[in-house]
Amino acid sequence: MFTNAPMTRLILIAAQSLDGFIAKHDHSGTDFCSPEDRAFLASALKDFDSMIMGRATFQTLQERISASKSTRYLRKIMTRQPERYADLAKPDLIEFTNASPAEILAELAARGRQRCALLGGGETYSRFLDSGLVDELWLTLEPLVFGSGTPLATGRLENRFRLASMETLGENTILLRYRK
Repeated sequence: MFTNAPMTRLILIAAQSLDGFIAKHDHSGTDFCSPEDRAFLASALKDFDSMIMGRATFQTLQERISASKSTRYLRKIMTRQPERYADLAKPDLIEFTNASPAEILAELAARGRQRCALLGGGETYSRFLDSGLVDELWLTLEPLVFGSGTPLATGRLENRFRLASMETLGENTILLRYRK
């Protein structure tokens, strides 16, 4: 990689239970998250110019995303069949792709995007972690134990991060920020 090539910083943002699940049992979504985490996420996303998420995460948030009047974010939705979502695509706002994680970040950098939030789900997190492209990991721990659900990541991964900060969001909710 060229040293003076533009870079897009990728920050994985997730909320999870104490036992490592980002969704409980057979449910998708983060309806288990505290109001404090929701407020943190809304505030934090103001500092980003793009987002990446998987198809299932998009479908969970589709109504909210489609209703949004914001032109601030480019949302890249990862799916094996982007052509199936052509009617939902809006250039520079909502784009569907089957590109690799490295290709997506290279494209974002070429388009001048500097700060990207990786918003899930587990398969998408795993692909980016496996590619070694995650610069930071922001993890909200909610005081719940599910026993089953969607894990943060799967597969044979080994990524090492260092703790950058720890913040109490609510009485029982903690935000951990890690960097490479």
